Amino acid sequence: MTALRFLIPAALAPLLAACASAPLTLNDDLVVPGERIGEVEIGMPLSTLMALKGTPLKTVPINGTEATTYEFAGLTVGAHDEVYWIIATDPRFHTANGVAPGVEQIFARASFGKPRCVVTRGDSTIYDYGKLYFDVSNGTGKVTQVGVQKQTQTCRKDS
Repeated sequence: MTALRFLIPAALAPLLAACASAPLTLNDDLVVPGERIGEVEIGMPLSTLMALKGTPLKTVPINGTEATTYEFAGLTVGAHDEVYWIIATDPRFHTANGVAPGVEQIFARASFGKPRCVVTRGDSTIYDYGKLYFDVSNGTGKVTQVGVQKQTQTCRKDS
């Protein structure tokens, strides 16, 4: 019994050490609906966003709110004290099934099925799936951007 008491912790030690030695990294360029794009997460404090991404290429206040749009290479982020939404325009950012800026609309639609709503605005059409949406150029038929937030606003009656 005493030997068994020492054998079990000894057997578990390498497994626990392996888990502890490899910290979770979110720098995988993955678009996760309602959660994150790459290492930028919904709900992330603004200070953490700035520490991760550095100085934005451009900032623009969002009319009628206290929030600001922060532009980084391939990403646009809406935030005030924390990140509200994230938009990817760079093809390196992709969903688990390969939807990314630059793919054909038919591939993106087939990957996600029926959207909650479809809205055409000017030269683009938005396909809204609730926690994820993508814009498609009406001229090329290709996805121009993929966006995530806790709950998209495209399908609101007043939008």
